[in-house]
Amino acid sequence: MAEITAAKVKELRERTGSGMMDCKKALAETGGDMEKAIDYLREKGLAKAAKKAERTAADGRVFHCVSEDGKLGVMIELNSETDFVAKTDEFNDLGSKIVAHLAAKDYADVPALLESVHESGSSINELVTAIIAKLGENIVLKRFARFDAANGRAFCYIHSNYKVGALVELDAEDKAVLAKDEFAELGHEICMQIAAAAPQFLVPDDVPADVIDREKAVYRQQLIDEGKPADKVDKIIPGKLRKYYETVCLMEQEYIRDSDKRIKQLVEETGKKLGTKITVRRFERFAIGE
Repeated sequence: MAEITAAKVKELRERTGSGMMDCKKALAETGGDMEKAIDYLREKGLAKAAKKAERTAADGRVFHCVSEDGKLGVMIELNSETDFVAKTDEFNDLGSKIVAHLAAKDYADVPALLESVHESGSSINELVTAIIAKLGENIVLKRFARFDAANGRAFCYIHSNYKVGALVELDAEDKAVLAKDEFAELGHEICMQIAAAAPQFLVPDDVPADVIDREKAVYRQQLIDEGKPADKVDKIIPGKLRKYYETVCLMEQEYIRDSDKRIKQLVEETGKKLGTKITVRRFERFAIGE
């Protein structure tokens, strides 16, 4: 059996918000397996939240740019140690330089972007290093998103505190509507939805099978613990899954401005108004600390 260390108990507490003794018991019951321990706590109703495994306490800002024609959207998360540094002119100038550089060319991943040469003659990594030396804090380019919407438009929204950003790509069968105010308004509303409601997937079909299986297992154990008859459990689980999709899938979420409407309905209604089919192609959401 795996050793139940204090570090493991601490990690489980941070990821679930559960009490120390509950975390120790969960690890003991699951042979020290962290993911199984999280499920155990959820099944027993003891976990306040199953948080992401790799959280960061870093501060920073989300930066973005969208091309004038709306065809290209770029968003980055740039981390600093404190909000004080994140508000400095040097930090914000660095963020603006990186998004402009990324808008000019796509890169496979963050290391490739950092190694690329900026128009100043320095690499992006060298620009970051120079600001680190000047401000005295570690600065990290955590992630980026770049949407080249060849057949549609990209829209972006950054919250007023610069800590949360959303980028979305919308398409329309009738390209004439891409320039319509109603289409732009839809793009803005969906970005606001993404920023506020934090969806993880676009539609239910995008949810990985192993994630669905895990949710089903948790629901099944919860229902058994509640004393539900075995022949009723399988009939209840589909309803719980629908509720899950309404939480994690953008198109199934309640519209933040109208709880009687789903995002898929908002998109369909706007499409009918404009006389064309509108499709949400993809999205990204960045939040500092997640």
